[in-house]
Amino acid sequence: MYSRTYTFSGHLSDKVIHLPAEYMFQEEAGGGFIPYTEPFGKGMDRFKDYAGWYPYPKAEQARERIELLHTEYGVELHEEGWPLRFRAVVPEPGVYAVKIQIAGGEEGISRLNLYSGRRNLARRDICIAPGEVFTYQYKVHICDYIPVVGQPPRSDLSVYITVSGTLARLSEVSIEQSEAPTLFLGGDSIVADYAVQYPYNPLISGGSWGQHLLQYFNGTAVDNQAHGGMTTNCFREDGHWEIINRRIRPGDVFMFQFGHNDQKRRSLAAFTGYSANLRWYVHQVRSKGAIPVIVTSLSRIPGKDEQGWYDLLEDHAEACRRVGREWQVPVIDLHEYSFQLFCQMGRDSLKGYFKDEAHTNDYGAVLMAEFIASEIKRQSIEPLCRLMNELGPAPWVPDESLRPPAQLSPLDLPEVPILPMDLPELPYADCVGIKELDGLKEAMVDGLLDPTLKYFHPYAEMPRGQFAFVFLKAAPYPKRPYQGRYCDVYKYEFDAANIQAMIDGGLIDQSTTPDERFRPDDALTGGECISVIILHLYEASGRNYSLAACERQAQSLGLLWEGYGRGKKVNRADCVTALVRMMKLAKLEGRILN
Repeated sequence: MYSRTYTFSGHLSDKVIHLPAEYMFQEEAGGGFIPYTEPFGKGMDRFKDYAGWYPYPKAEQARERIELLHTEYGVELHEEGWPLRFRAVVPEPGVYAVKIQIAGGEEGISRLNLYSGRRNLARRDICIAPGEVFTYQYKVHICDYIPVVGQPPRSDLSVYITVSGTLARLSEVSIEQSEAPTLFLGGDSIVADYAVQYPYNPLISGGSWGQHLLQYFNGTAVDNQAHGGMTTNCFREDGHWEIINRRIRPGDVFMFQFGHNDQKRRSLAAFTGYSANLRWYVHQVRSKGAIPVIVTSLSRIPGKDEQGWYDLLEDHAEACRRVGREWQVPVIDLHEYSFQLFCQMGRDSLKGYFKDEAHTNDYGAVLMAEFIASEIKRQSIEPLCRLMNELGPAPWVPDESLRPPAQLSPLDLPEVPILPMDLPELPYADCVGIKELDGLKEAMVDGLLDPTLKYFHPYAEMPRGQFAFVFLKAAPYPKRPYQGRYCDVYKYEFDAANIQAMIDGGLIDQSTTPDERFRPDDALTGGECISVIILHLYEASGRNYSLAACERQAQSLGLLWEGYGRGKKVNRADCVTALVRMMKLAKLEGRILN
């Protein structure tokens, strides 16, 4: 059985590997510290080699003066908010027990955070008295992961240990193979691991409850395979589930939360496609002898109308509850807890816990992870309950003094993907070499496309409800709660506010909505697409163009695409590239044409 101990203090032994502070990681040597000279490019894997930490541009100049010090108590770093990172190679995938020792030294250490792997929080606010030695053991699961959408799974047979604080120190690290079970996590950006920039600022650093769950366990590894942008379909189709499927064993647990992106797909409505996929995951996990646990979607920052507070994810949360009752699966109702909590806290208090209207920062992530852990105990969800430690981390209150002066409040920021838009190449496997590729690349830079998906389906039909969502990325009209214009649009569904914005903007030709129906699931036609674009480009007082008149104007502006037909269904690629051309015209003409 593999076992290895690294010591960084002055206490030497023939049974351990002694590494000085200046010993930077080398693959062939098997271990070492991670330097602060790493490059960082667009679309890079932010975890392998870097452990989920990369510098702010302003930190570039400071890197020259950063020095790891070798003392009798271990290797240490005296730079607040900078990570002290150690990496050790292991021989094969699987579970490993990691034991950390940190000496308090002559003056002691306070407010030290310990991270594992891809910035997974293992302990927070460690305090070590002078002369004392802090010892802690936890489990890690080493296996493939998918860092960037569109790329194959990546292997990284490494254990990463990071400490960060005013004074960061490592005295000894022991790693040995273990037979402990694994808690696998699946889901979207609400669950996924986030890389952060240093110097570390928790107020503006994105985080998830999945990334902060390890701190409650010392008897099981936590392997987070969640990824931004995932639906219950994409997680399976893009290869994330297959990684788990190959590694999950009897007695392991698969905990999963989806919904934020499912609700944006008409085919994944709460009680049809979404519920069917929940049942599929339950069946697959149980067929492996493992245990499924469903988590309902985290509430977004609640909206408010004349009837009170609301959140658009309630139907998907209820679908989870129903499947849980039907299949006797434990359900952790994060949605109900977070919705009620957010309503009680009020919007001004919420800004300290969010990055935007949907994604938490590290403060919010810790708050939600605490609830997940408390529910495991309250419901006695086994085997997780008996694998938890007895620690009770203190509440973490946001420090608003850390907010950069010019930063907008998260309450004013729309939900955005957690990956950059200016990728060197499109991540979509089904768009390689297609004739619309250049236009789609522009659409990605303009923020019209989702960089977290593997497939775009460029020649699939564009549903009218989905078109409203994409159009409002290109032309951000003000949104408000749905006012009930059409009988086939539900007030609390995701597309409702988008459709209301188009109504308010005078963008919908009445001939396209017969019998008081918007027809959100129907395929968009070329004429309908062009009508919205032309009505957007012209002044409100002049928005009385018929479909035919819009078509003539679009032709004069070069907006019609090859194969266009007024009544012909338009595909996703042609629709998006038409919106890109619309945005260019709007910029050239100040948005309103005469």
